[in-house]
Formats: sequence, C-alpha cells, structure tokens
Amino acid sequence: MQFDELQKIWDSQNNRPMYVIREEALHQKILAKGRKAGKTANISEWILIFSGLLAGGIIVVFDLMDDGGNIFSYIAIVLFLMIAMYSGVNRMLRKKRKIDFERSMLGDLEHALSIAEYQVSLSKGMFYGFWPATFALSLLSLILSDKPIWYSIVFGLLFVGVSYISRWEHRCYVRRRDELKVLKKKLTEEPQL
Repeated sequence: MQFDELQKIWDSQNNRPMYVIREEALHQKILAKGRKAGKTANISEWILIFSGLLAGGIIVVFDLMDDGGNIFSYIAIVLFLMIAMYSGVNRMLRKKRKIDFERSMLGDLEHALSIAEYQVSLSKGMFYGFWPATFALSLLSLILSDKPIWYSIVFGLLFVGVSYISRWEHRCYVRRRDELKVLKKKLTEEPQL
C-alpha cells in the first residue's frame, strides 16, 4: 500500500482533513491581491484619462492652431476625448460596484476577481480598439498636414513602443486574473475524501 493511501485511510478514520488551510493568512493574501489590483486599476484609469486629454490637446495645439487641421484631426481629437471620458465613466462605475461584495473571504476574492476581469477587458479594449483607431487617424492627419515626414516616423515608432508595452501589460493582467480564478476554484470545490 502506498503512503498516500495509508494517509487517506488514517484521515478518514480520524475525520481529519489531510491538510489545513490557514484561513486568516489566505484571507490576508486575497485582500492584498485585491488592493494591488485596485491600485493598478486606478493607475491605468488615470493614465488613460490624462493621455487621452494630452493627446487631444497636442493635436489641437500643433495641428489645428498651426494650419487649421483636416478631417482626420477633428476625428482624432474626438476619439482621444472619448478615451478620456470612457476611462472616467468606467472608473466611477468600478468604484460604485465595490460596495456590492460581501465582506468575507469569498466575497473579497470575488471583488479582486472582478477588478482583474475589469483590467483585462479595459486593456483589451484599448489595445484592440481605441489605440489603433486613434493611431491611424492621427497618422493620416500628420501625413495630410504640411508637417515634416519625421513627425510621422516618430509618431509611428512611439505607437510601436506603446503597443509592445500594452501587450505585455495585458498578459500580466490575464495572468493575475487566471491566478485568482484558480484560487476561487480551489476554495469553492468540495474536498474529496
């Protein structure tokens, strides 16, 4: 007979679990993960708000005031402002959802998981939605304006760098969410004797 089988027989005879989870330590770890996810979401939201406003402002100053702009300039400004508004509204909604979770280990885990899901969907939406559209419109605006070609080249390189960082960030958020899902699955499944 294997040691594991003997241990199961012994534990079933004594009605003792094979291992004991230190609930308080686990709860503190879950709370820490929730706080970290909340701080990261705050930083991401503020970066999106300020970068949308800054990018829209740069286009207004350098494109519209200098040479009157073109249709792509106007559309890019609207999209950058939409990014800032979208991030601000999502921030308020996320803060409002915080009170919907009960104050228990599983409730705190659900809250941390909801923030992780939010981060994944926000980064995915920005990476595949807003940023490529605003990049294309801004690049077209630069090309059609009378700016030197090196403006467009620098802008393109900047976008490539932002895309690389965004993809890396998205993978970090997915990994964090998956860790929380595994933990939730372990906590909610029935122990097998």
